[in-house]
Amino acid sequence: SGVVEMALYNRVRRGVSPDGDDYCYVNPLRQVEPLPTELRWPRTRVPYLVSYCCPPNVLRIIAELGGYAYSTSSDTVWVNLYGGNTLETTLDGKPLKLTQATAYPWDGDVRLTLDECPAEEFALKLRIPGWAESAAIRINGQPAKVAAQPGTYAEVRRHWKPGDTVELSLPMPVRLIEANPLVEETRNQVAVQRGPIVYCLESPDLPEGVRVEDVAIPADAQFSSHFNAELLNGVTVLETEALVKTSEDWTGKLYRPLKHTAKKETRIRLVPYFAWSNRGPSEM
Repeated sequence: SGVVEMALYNRVRRGVSPDGDDYCYVNPLRQVEPLPTELRWPRTRVPYLVSYCCPPNVLRIIAELGGYAYSTSSDTVWVNLYGGNTLETTLDGKPLKLTQATAYPWDGDVRLTLDECPAEEFALKLRIPGWAESAAIRINGQPAKVAAQPGTYAEVRRHWKPGDTVELSLPMPVRLIEANPLVEETRNQVAVQRGPIVYCLESPDLPEGVRVEDVAIPADAQFSSHFNAELLNGVTVLETEALVKTSEDWTGKLYRPLKHTAKKETRIRLVPYFAWSNRGPSEM
């Protein structure tokens, strides 16, 4: 389910614009402007594509998300995905209702309240994402003696009563992620991730005259994060100091001697990958 969550937020969500009116078919790791060759599909968002496979499948997945959030067995509720919602179901034929309150994925604090539940003992199994180091669980405000290891489901089993609460805290530090070097297209590159959200650098967030390919993020970069309600229908953005080199003209050159290029520090802003290509033609 961790892989499913990553795909939902960063691949599936990417296809549809924030207002839901336009679609983008491609999901590149990088985009330059202009491209040296034409592509089959538009590189910008458009309201209609002559493709009857991927666009409707994205909408079908979004419509089915409620069915992915929870799973149940005879005496267990599995919490697979986090987000504000209400679950109404049955366990062993008895009604159960719970409310989930959270600002996830922008915030890692999740609160589940049991509004109605069976009197018999049953378990809540909370998915602990693989990126969530030092996750913590509290029951009715008190620390739970439950292992919350990344990449597992933490089980809280007890006799519950209406009004009981479970609070899950998932720390969300910004991480730089590298791929196995056998993935040759991503050698010497990193991905920037906070919680389940992967970020990108897009040219509208760079100073005039600076291209994406001129920017390097140091391995020890310190990031700050804040929610911007006015940008892209409301997203959490990241900011850090990056190193920028001066672009040079490669016209008519295939090779040249390597030389040292001076770099300067520049403050940059990163946006969620799913939200790029919503501010006109850009590099990413």
